Amino acid sequence: MSSSLQLTAGRRNPHDRLIQRAWQGCREGLAICRRDEAARQKALEFSNHAKAVAPTHMQRWIEILQGEHADHVAALFGIENFFSLTPQEQAWWDQLIQSAPFAPVLMKRQKTNDQKERETSRQEAHMTLEQFDHICRAAAAVAGVQQVYVFGANAIISWLAQAQHTIPLPDFVPSRELDVSVGDEKLDTLIDASIGELSSFDQTFSVYAHGVNLAAFQAPANWRQRTGKRIEPVSGIEIIAPHPHDLIISKLSAGRPKDFDFAVSVARLFPMPDSVLSNLVEEFRAVYPQAQAALRANVEIWQNKILTNANKQD
Repeated sequence: MSSSLQLTAGRRNPHDRLIQRAWQGCREGLAICRRDEAARQKALEFSNHAKAVAPTHMQRWIEILQGEHADHVAALFGIENFFSLTPQEQAWWDQLIQSAPFAPVLMKRQKTNDQKERETSRQEAHMTLEQFDHICRAAAAVAGVQQVYVFGANAIISWLAQAQHTIPLPDFVPSRELDVSVGDEKLDTLIDASIGELSSFDQTFSVYAHGVNLAAFQAPANWRQRTGKRIEPVSGIEIIAPHPHDLIISKLSAGRPKDFDFAVSVARLFPMPDSVLSNLVEEFRAVYPQAQAALRANVEIWQNKILTNANKQD
């Protein structure tokens, strides 16, 4: 593992809290599997299924679930704080705790009224840059890759950070979900199962990945030529995000109420000249000719919304 991931008890960074929560999630998940044979079998089944596309991490979890690596497991249960581990032990566990097989085990439990209130609060909280990076880092760890693509509304976080704009995007309903792809359908499915909605990752960190096929991003033909790259500061993986203008076109092609809100908010920070808009609509038409009429209609609605908002401010 690279030196940037050799975290020690004496060093702290903004991601430490997230790493510690993942450590606690693995402690809880493995403890349940030790008490409940049916839970252990579920975790083994998940690990065996995922082994085909993530052999190293899942094979190690299979061995742990079968009773091997006793010294490392003793450290898991014996040391509550991940950062109190030796650097060598942190290195052994670091990637594992971000790709744990306990999603089928740590399902949502029956909520009390107080828990329901916390769930509502969680759903309303916006995604931070640290959470964005953590999802990408975890997705790369699950898939065993060094590059991930992000889409959807929260993909704008990468551009907001680069331009030093405030996060979250102003005047837009927040979301806990980040669309992620590594360009391989099986790996994308694995990501969705491992750190997707209702997974132990979601329960632990209050945000989650939606593993999607790269082809699902409906955008202008040349969107890849305009992408931006963010280097995730802890792991060094590459995070590839479509340009804000391509995100606008993609959202307008869907045309849901929240998509218009997103497009209006993004255009306020990343204005789109008429010439650029015209070119992007033509690029979109070249790939999705059957959807061009709906896109043009939605573009007109979006432009009217921008004009209306500008008049209100005047």
